[in-house]
Amino acid sequence: MAGEFNLQTAEARWQAILCVLATILLAFCIRLIEWPSWQNPEYRYGGEMLLATNDAYHWLAGAVGFGLARDHPMAEMLRLSAWILNLEPANVAFWYPPFLASILAGLVAFWAWILGGGACSMAAGLMASIAPGFLARTLLGYYDTDLVTLLFPLLMVLGPALFCLKFFLTPKEIALAIFGRAAAQKPGTSHLSWRWGVLLAIFGLITFFSLSWHSVFPYLCRFNVAFFVLLALALSPTQSRRRNLAASLCYCLPALTGLPGLLYPAIFIVFLASPKREKWKKLFYNPWILLLFFIVLVYFSGRGEIAQTIISHANAYLKRGADTLVSGANTLVYPSVAQSIIEVQDLGLAALFPYFHPWQEGAIAGLLGFFWLMYKKPATIFLLPLLALGLLSQKLGGRMVMFGAPIVALGFALPACWLVISVFRGKKKTWAPAICCVALLCGMVAPYLDMIPALSQGPSIGRRHAEALARAGKITPPDAMLWLWWDFGYAAHYFARRQTICDGARHSGPSLYLPAAVYATDNARFARQIIAQAAKSGPEAGDFFKGLNADRAQELLNILRSKETPLVESNGRQYIVASFENLRLGFWISNYGSWNFITRGGEGGALSILPQALSYQLKTGQVRLDESDNIIFPTSINVFETTGLIRKNYVQEWFDSHRRATQAEAEAWLATRRNINFLLNRVTDEKIAADQTIYNSMLAQLLVCDPRDPAIAPYFRLVYDNVFARVWEVLPAKAMY
Repeated sequence: MAGEFNLQTAEARWQAILCVLATILLAFCIRLIEWPSWQNPEYRYGGEMLLATNDAYHWLAGAVGFGLARDHPMAEMLRLSAWILNLEPANVAFWYPPFLASILAGLVAFWAWILGGGACSMAAGLMASIAPGFLARTLLGYYDTDLVTLLFPLLMVLGPALFCLKFFLTPKEIALAIFGRAAAQKPGTSHLSWRWGVLLAIFGLITFFSLSWHSVFPYLCRFNVAFFVLLALALSPTQSRRRNLAASLCYCLPALTGLPGLLYPAIFIVFLASPKREKWKKLFYNPWILLLFFIVLVYFSGRGEIAQTIISHANAYLKRGADTLVSGANTLVYPSVAQSIIEVQDLGLAALFPYFHPWQEGAIAGLLGFFWLMYKKPATIFLLPLLALGLLSQKLGGRMVMFGAPIVALGFALPACWLVISVFRGKKKTWAPAICCVALLCGMVAPYLDMIPALSQGPSIGRRHAEALARAGKITPPDAMLWLWWDFGYAAHYFARRQTICDGARHSGPSLYLPAAVYATDNARFARQIIAQAAKSGPEAGDFFKGLNADRAQELLNILRSKETPLVESNGRQYIVASFENLRLGFWISNYGSWNFITRGGEGGALSILPQALSYQLKTGQVRLDESDNIIFPTSINVFETTGLIRKNYVQEWFDSHRRATQAEAEAWLATRRNINFLLNRVTDEKIAADQTIYNSMLAQLLVCDPRDPAIAPYFRLVYDNVFARVWEVLPAKAMY
């Protein structure tokens, strides 16, 4: 019931365990609804599943000993799991999302159970596990820190929450005591078993070892420590306050210091288990002794430049117009990558609700219900940071919406359950809780079922792209530098085991601009000059413009663009990768690459990814969009098939066959053609329309051009081609003289 601590008896504990296990199993089965959409041969490479997010390859690379993710818990968990299961790391990573998301469902169900909502615990767990904001980032193959972002915050405070439910008063009990209607005494608080010391110490250690998993966890840890102490002061019965404060240190010290912090709980546990505990009570509960320990606690809570770190992480999420390198009137300002990253885009308050639940009314009811829940069960205050982060996703970015999932689930399920039970109280209707549970399961979980396959996006890179990267690792020297867009940097680390100019951690400032400028230009010589100058300047992209202001940076680019400037000799071997996946990002790449440091703006080309079906005639150069009567006569059509690339440039063909045409005839014919170029992927059924700016850029031309094209061949040499992805070597200057 609502007012009971729900693990008092062995029977209740077994019921809770069975409920949690059933929730985990059901949540896992529900998530397998997505599995049929992955039955595509293009979603596998070399016996491995391709993954759904680019960041997953960061952890994969770390698991195989390459890149900056080595020794990170996410990479180590993957490495050890793959070793134990004797599977490829990618295949293990593919299945981790439904597994850990199902564990989260079980954990939320346990929270619901201990809070007094056993009848609805399964519904609460499922609602949290498949909430749209969490579901979208934990689909099959989505191996990233999102898998633990919710799991650990719920787990690290479970021990303090259990202690709070057992030994702390509720606001209602305090109010009754103030008005003299009841004693401010929690039933069963006269004795504190040594087992509580063990429990709190264990969860303290869990908290400490979770800190390295995500940058936000150290702040959650300090919040949990502070609130545990505050709740012990504010909600403890008067006669138990010192004891509860002493017990809270069993959690707080290990949470902040790790294994050294176990010394205090070890002594406290011995004290609680000792038959002479009454003799030593005055020492342990002495206010001056407690004050000393709390001074130590404050010291460890404030160490490590916390404020500066918080500011640093906040700046990483806040959206700015551009990134700066040098301050002053003539500041060197770069375009900001945040403009193009969906997960960090601002959201309106109303836009948040669908991420919490498909029904807006259900999401609002869940948020309001959580405030009622905090009044009824103060232990839920430990979940307040999750609510704050979920609501702050308006400014911190869309990826934060997942934090609201357990809040809405618990806030909706428990009050609804309590309401149903109160209606049937005293009417001897023992089946009321079952009805409540079934109704919640059917009514609140059912809307998700059609959503799961709809959200499935498939892998972040296709088989042909992965194949090209793997091939690059074999045909390039170990010290080679790969130039590609930052989205695919981690994938290159895993498949090629080669360094890249940018990646998921290096995609701002020069690391964003330089590859964009290479891809966006229609001048192969200029693209080659940028790459060579970057290699000559130093190992990091930031060395390219080091010490330059805006005027000097623009001047350097103009010098490199000039045909009068001698070819720059590069340091080391440089390679550039062109892929169909790059084309999807053509709008942003073109805009970033056209950035002018003087005007602080860029204007690239136009590109559209067509969702509708279309038909085309290669011979006549006609394209008709589905459900449209209009015929489009494009400049070119490029069809990517497994058998090869079909290129049709109708403008060039017309001029080649009408060499004696007058200017008027040429203009009349050109008027029938539109500035549109279609790039059609017959394997993935992707359809892209691009203007001449993007089509003529290296972004497209390195993918569709004839390798012998005199505009390309002097500067780049094709070393691998599988139609959908190409690898080019950047030729040294001496090879061109």
